[in-house]
Amino acid sequence: MEISRLIEVSDNFCKEIKAGMDKKPTSLPFIVHKLAAKALVEDKELFQVLKIGGSILQNALVFQEKDKIIIQSLEEEHLPLFTTGKAFLALVKAHLRKNIKVLAINFAYPMAPVFTKGRLDGRLISGSKEHTFIGLVGKQVGAEVEEFIKKKLKRRIKVSVANDTICLALSGLTRFSDEEICGGVVGTGINFAFFLGKHRLVNLESAQFDKFTPKPETKEIDRFSVEPGTAIFEKETVGGYLFKHYNLIVKRTGKKVKPVVSTHALDKVARGEMNGEMKLAQKLLREAAQMVACQIAGIVKFKKRDMTFIMEGSLFWVGFKFKETVEKTVRQLVSNYQVSFKEIRDCGIVGAAKLVLV
Repeated sequence: MEISRLIEVSDNFCKEIKAGMDKKPTSLPFIVHKLAAKALVEDKELFQVLKIGGSILQNALVFQEKDKIIIQSLEEEHLPLFTTGKAFLALVKAHLRKNIKVLAINFAYPMAPVFTKGRLDGRLISGSKEHTFIGLVGKQVGAEVEEFIKKKLKRRIKVSVANDTICLALSGLTRFSDEEICGGVVGTGINFAFFLGKHRLVNLESAQFDKFTPKPETKEIDRFSVEPGTAIFEKETVGGYLFKHYNLIVKRTGKKVKPVVSTHALDKVARGEMNGEMKLAQKLLREAAQMVACQIAGIVKFKKRDMTFIMEGSLFWVGFKFKETVEKTVRQLVSNYQVSFKEIRDCGIVGAAKLVLV
């Protein structure tokens, strides 16, 4: 992809961030979160963390000792489908440990942040990933959990809630300063979150960025999607859609090539591990990585400093030459700054723990 186009996309992304800061119209939702200024737990006090994603539940007992987060136990299981809010609340109740007074929840669903009673909570905007949460949409998740536990178990607990990208950024505080951290998810979807100050973060919801010229395949995929006109950048670049680009292009050329059913399969084609159009698969992954690099470079341009990106997502870490291409492109776009990419073990648990710590 021509460097001039990448520079334009990167500059446009930076401009959108600035517009969000200035509360001007922008394609980025730019959702600002306020964090607790005072810890909700004492040093060495045991508290609980739940990470609730699309299909996986992680359940951990955690404590902090001399600024170090210790995970005492960690269990993982498959989630049921949450058709109702009551089903979600019942699951929390069933997993709540005895004598726990503080619960932090990493809740990977669309929420509007609400800062109340000295802690971050979130109002559920909608369900996603086939979880509909009927009866919980429009309500504060943490407050609803607190009330449910009080009613059913006669216990008072404090609950703090944030989405997965915010928790990912927070996990970086265990190793880096808030000024340099950005959390980034590049897998099935895409999003970034970074600090605006010690106790404030912004969730960009960067999948919604649209100040670029989408490919014809992106336009077709969007036209037949569940929500046309939304998440255009996501439909251009990441795992939930890249394989569809491949199938559309192959179909258009008329070649007798078997369609792929996932971006994981597309990755295998790119590596020569599956039959298919290898060069096309490689091109699609390369161009997607270059576009992702534009968002990363745009954030660096906005922050005007060296940055450390705490990354999550199999496409970024194991996609064919994906990370390598992102790094190369970022260097081309912001050569005057150092940009590094890191993984943090159990980032979803550690990041959620930081919701109740300082």
